[in-house]
Amino acid sequence: MINRNTRGLTLIEVLIAIVIASVIAGSLLRMVLVDVHFADDREAWRTARQAARSGMVVLLSDLRMVETSGGVEAAAAGGQDLTVRVPYAFGVLCATSGSSTVVSLIPVDSAMFVQPGHSGFAWRDDATEAYTYVAGGTVTGGASAGTCTGAGITVLPSSRLVTLSGTVPPTLPAGTIVFLYRRIRYEIKTSVSMPSEVALWRTLVNTGTGEEISAPFMPASRFLFYLDTATPSQAAVPSPLSSIVGLELAFGGRSDQTPRGESGPKIVSFTTSVYFHNQAP
Repeated sequence: MINRNTRGLTLIEVLIAIVIASVIAGSLLRMVLVDVHFADDREAWRTARQAARSGMVVLLSDLRMVETSGGVEAAAAGGQDLTVRVPYAFGVLCATSGSSTVVSLIPVDSAMFVQPGHSGFAWRDDATEAYTYVAGGTVTGGASAGTCTGAGITVLPSSRLVTLSGTVPPTLPAGTIVFLYRRIRYEIKTSVSMPSEVALWRTLVNTGTGEEISAPFMPASRFLFYLDTATPSQAAVPSPLSSIVGLELAFGGRSDQTPRGESGPKIVSFTTSVYFHNQAP
């Protein structure tokens, strides 16, 4: 027997349900798209900041060690090519023959000490307070502690006693400050990991070993120079280079992708200053 009281949905009710479902689905889709766009935008800002900041972290750790009078070895016009002498171990002279010098080094991190790229050493003239750089040469261990103690130099328990080859005045007194250095070149040039972009490069000059430490960079990123005669930084490479007492790092990082709905990548600019020996002029 057919129950005539049972009724289904009318066409109008079905259409109304479809419209309501479409409105709800459209709202949900818009919410999802907004969330995706927001996440994409945040990720672009993050990668742009990371590109600029990571380059600065490496740079600052090197530049804060640079000595003022001869720390900058070369600088190219445009401020995108800079070579510095970065100390990696300090000590005092125990004795020298003029070509072979025994030095007691202050304890230093072993991993940092054995890294390649040794370029030479520098000694300090107590009268003028200027450093003289001796390029090249070798560093060998195994020097006798008696050479230092006999000259009145206290050898710390964790000190390294090394012998340096290189010409110095044979009359240099015991206690003369000495440091070992590496020549490091920083360049802003074409990236290898991102061929269409620009990157910050760090190269150990004496080994030729180059490392791309941050990308993508803005092409206009550069070094500016602080001089001992003026406070504002300048773009022109000064002469002599020994007048440079610090650097301004004007870097810009870019996101590696353009966020959805944007016309271009995100750009983050950072500017910071570093004075050699951490001292302003």
